[in-house]
Amino acid sequence: MTRSTIASGLLIISAGMIGWAIARAAEPGKPLAARVQHENQMPVENKPWATLRWLMNGKIDPESSLTLGISDAFPNMQAPLHIHANSDEVIYILSGSCEQRVGNETVVLKPGDVIRVPAGVPHCAKTLGSEPVRSIVVYNSGNRQFKAVEEK
Repeated sequence: MTRSTIASGLLIISAGMIGWAIARAAEPGKPLAARVQHENQMPVENKPWATLRWLMNGKIDPESSLTLGISDAFPNMQAPLHIHANSDEVIYILSGSCEQRVGNETVVLKPGDVIRVPAGVPHCAKTLGSEPVRSIVVYNSGNRQFKAVEEK
């Protein structure tokens, strides 16, 4: 097989993948506006340490391969130590500051900071100061799992 033949084959595969992605994005029969999620219209999940609004996940869109949410952590509160066995978590701080523990390490996060927590690694956050911490949380699974873990 020549390089030219391989390159042509890759081009055809790439073009096919792009066509597939465009067709999926278009979702025939469902207008684009009908697929938009509005934060203020999504249900609030209340936890003792925060509120969560899921903007995208497998329940909202069965074809979604990610979970996206907004977390509002209450002042002077700490989430329980927990893991997400099936997904990484990316946390982007919008406002407030927190002490983020990942494994045995701790770091202070402030607005504009982002951190990735690998799947299966115990982690938790504790708000600092009297301001709530607002963050965007993203998981690379449409069905994010949450499991509290005991301190070792």
